[in-house]
Amino acid sequence: MTITPDAKVKVWDWPLRIWHWAFAACLCTLLYTGLAGEIALLQWHMRTGVLLLGLLLFRLFWGFWGGDHARWPGYRVTPRQLLSHFRGGRVDDPHTAPGRALALAVLILATAQAGTGLFANDDIFNEGPLARYVSDGLSDQLTWLHHQIFIAVIALASIHLTAHAVYGARRDPTPLAMFTGRKRTAVEPTPDYWWRALLTAALAAAIVGLGGLWPN
Repeated sequence: MTITPDAKVKVWDWPLRIWHWAFAACLCTLLYTGLAGEIALLQWHMRTGVLLLGLLLFRLFWGFWGGDHARWPGYRVTPRQLLSHFRGGRVDDPHTAPGRALALAVLILATAQAGTGLFANDDIFNEGPLARYVSDGLSDQLTWLHHQIFIAVIALASIHLTAHAVYGARRDPTPLAMFTGRKRTAVEPTPDYWWRALLTAALAAAIVGLGGLWPN
């Protein structure tokens, strides 16, 4: 199959697109339940945080055996590639260099946010499912860190949305890629790998369940 640089190719598989929007929904829910100031919402905050951790586990595994362009080797980025992008250079790759860097940063910070949340407490009624396994002092330190990381997560999400707003103002179809799965690029289209996705989701759910991470 011959792929031309201007052909619309399916680069984002369905499992990755579903994951993307589930991840975004979790972040929005976590932001609301964490900042609303209502103690009753904190249980939902913790449940959503564990769900986010499961999604992060899925994405970790999907980076090894998922859609062809969702795999980790495709997320390598160098300063030269970043500089070339901002100088207007063209790369026949479904990922832009800043997009790769931003995606990795969001995943790392979200993992740190979810991980510290497992040990956090509110000094009143609620605590993360693993808080009882560490000292009160360490739990307090991780709670403080949990409260700080979300600022960086919000900042990166804002950059992501701003970039897509700029794309939209330029009538660039890039923001539609996570809906349609397609971009204009000279790469081979990716299959959806549904069976792999189902098994990967089951693996992530098993790790969360066997780890006793779901709040009571």
